[in-house]
Amino acid sequence: MRDLLLSRPIGDVDLVLEKDALAFAKRLGRELNARPRVHPRFRTATLQLPEGWRVDIATARSESYARPGALPRVRAAVLSEDLARRDFTINAMALEIAPRGKGRLLDPFGGREDVRSRLVRMLHPRSPHDDPTRAFRAVRYAVRLGFSIERETRRWIREAVADGSFERVSGDRLRRELELLFSEKGWARKVVEIAKLGLTGPLHPALSGSAVLRSRVARAERLARCPGSTWLSALLAWASELSEREAGELAARLSLVGAAGRALRAWPETLRGLRGFCALPPSRARTLAGRLSPDECVAAAASLPTADRGALREAAANPVELRIRGRDLLAAGVPAGREIGLALVRTLSARLEGVISEEEELSYALKSIRRAP
Repeated sequence: MRDLLLSRPIGDVDLVLEKDALAFAKRLGRELNARPRVHPRFRTATLQLPEGWRVDIATARSESYARPGALPRVRAAVLSEDLARRDFTINAMALEIAPRGKGRLLDPFGGREDVRSRLVRMLHPRSPHDDPTRAFRAVRYAVRLGFSIERETRRWIREAVADGSFERVSGDRLRRELELLFSEKGWARKVVEIAKLGLTGPLHPALSGSAVLRSRVARAERLARCPGSTWLSALLAWASELSEREAGELAARLSLVGAAGRALRAWPETLRGLRGFCALPPSRARTLAGRLSPDECVAAAASLPTADRGALREAAANPVELRIRGRDLLAAGVPAGREIGLALVRTLSARLEGVISEEEELSYALKSIRRAP
């Protein structure tokens, strides 16, 4: 309903029933030739239609929370109770579509007026305590829609931060909210809003919305068209003034593991190693640039001084690639085996260091095999 009132494109449909939504979803799936994905715990189901549309189907329900930040316990309820559990007034509207209905708008919390006033408003003071991730969602909706977060809602969020509600939210859930935030436009404004609401503390107290960091995050967004870059570009640019200890603490708080976790933990050292990049020999510059992931490359280019930034972008845009392949070594009489791969690695290193030219690759690779013990 929110997007209908705003005349925004609609890519999915949300249906709520005061009966068993799961049984209805199975019947509707047979009608539409779509297999439902069922979530019994929350009494919901999703249909992905062949045309690309998604239909979310839910049983009208109410929620209760054992503690702040916990996942909700749900029970079947009537539609008025279902609307009362929503996050914001602009999401707490429904349109009756029953056969005898006439499209009556159900809007018990004034969502339509808040759409007109361009406000993101929570329904009640306990909302950010029950589910603190709603605070990050408020930022996401405000920036996406060009709305403001309503004054009382801001106060409720700050109170939830002050009473420790956010400390009980898992790192996985916080990371998911950041992924969603930085998967949409407006990175710098989101950083500002997060800082104003006091939400940097639950992430890491060393994060801020300073002018320097806002500028770096905004620059990272402009550069993030780099193939392969993700939301992590924004986080790294935002974390560009953290120490090793602080970066490690942030990675732990967000339960960030794998390559992303390693990148964040090593980020202060990575940035230090790139300072003075513009003075490096071309071969060394390409070597360093080639070791960076797309996210690291974007965030570094956004965080380094202007001269280093330009040199890094140029080096990253002109990577060294071997002209020869394994088949060329096979054709030259080298037996199949691990020596071919090792020779290619040695030859690439020689190219990166400027020891050989493109024309010398094959002869260098063959010599390296003959020299190998």
